[in-house]
Amino acid sequence: MEQAPQGQPDALATRIYLGNLPYTAKPFDIEEALAINGFSHIEKIHVSFDPVSGRNPGYCFVDFPDRDAADLALGSLSATIGGRRIKVGRCEPKKQRNRGRNHDLDPVLERWGDWTTQSSHGETKAIEQAPHGAMNHFEDMREGYEGRRLYVGGLGKMIDQPQHIREITDLFSDYPPAAIGKRITPHQTTRSRPGNHHYCFVDFKTKEQATAAMKALDGRVVAGGKLKVERAGSLPNKLMKHQARCQPETLPD
Repeated sequence: MEQAPQGQPDALATRIYLGNLPYTAKPFDIEEALAINGFSHIEKIHVSFDPVSGRNPGYCFVDFPDRDAADLALGSLSATIGGRRIKVGRCEPKKQRNRGRNHDLDPVLERWGDWTTQSSHGETKAIEQAPHGAMNHFEDMREGYEGRRLYVGGLGKMIDQPQHIREITDLFSDYPPAAIGKRITPHQTTRSRPGNHHYCFVDFKTKEQATAAMKALDGRVVAGGKLKVERAGSLPNKLMKHQARCQPETLPD
């Protein structure tokens, strides 16, 4: 079963895993699906949202008020989102790994975070925190793209997401980005060629910041080759049409 983020064993007793989510599903879509199926009283939805692609990883975690409520959901929840049947399962504690992450050197938006639901007793979340901040950034880019996104090519294979964030953050240390997208694996026909062919997209708050970073880093020599940093093309139509609301609609009690 999918491993939950690190936490106390008692907390995991009230947390369930939801899988097979459409990648375009937002936290409020998950909350709405739960409410429609009789589970409107939940504590939090722990979910990831990529601020560059506007996608979730295909799964999330839901915290219930108590173990009985979580067990009931495990045994009876049968929900669909976007026509996809949601998988339901228990969580196992995630093994702690020392990745040497330094939050003081990480200026980019977090992906994983707690979505505060309408049933969580009026609790509020700062909009800068994940997933709220990531969703707001995605919507901001969708409405005003205008040269603020760079393509960064010539990257090596990713070890894991924290390593990727550290590497890109270090490369752009003089030009802190607003958001860093996931590292993308090259097409099979490209992988056999000499050099590094993985790539990602990096967003900036202004076009001027993106231009300065591009001029400074394009052609920089890195292990395995040279970086290719250039202005990203226009946003795909599916992202331009992608609606990223930041607040859920009123749900049934």
